[in-house]
Amino acid sequence: MANKQAVLGSGARFSGKISNAKSIEINGYVEADLTTEKVTIGSSGKFLGSVDSELVVIAGEYEGKMQADSVWLTETSRISGEVHYKSLQMDRGAALNCRVVHNWNETDTNNEEETRENEVNAQEEQSEEK
Repeated sequence: MANKQAVLGSGARFSGKISNAKSIEINGYVEADLTTEKVTIGSSGKFLGSVDSELVVIAGEYEGKMQADSVWLTETSRISGEVHYKSLQMDRGAALNCRVVHNWNETDTNNEEETRENEVNAQEEQSEEK
């Protein structure tokens, strides 16, 4: 994994698209779209753009749309935009000014609605049989 790890140091600036990194640590300023397994935004880091990742750890600033399995927001994090997550840990002091959606996925939502309809239909059929 060491050869697929990227680090952007404090004071550095980057704009563009980041791909093929399994893990990225951001301590500078990044304006990009990012797909990776793990993203860490350090306390001096600022990220603007979209993130699609399994794990996101934020101590700095994030603005954009995020899709993540697990999100950890530390006490110094400042988030704006939209966060879609399956697991969220937020330390006291973390600042959110965003839309936060748990486990949102249109396919999942449609499946849940179908399941509810099937349960209601089954209950109605049982009532009619009695």
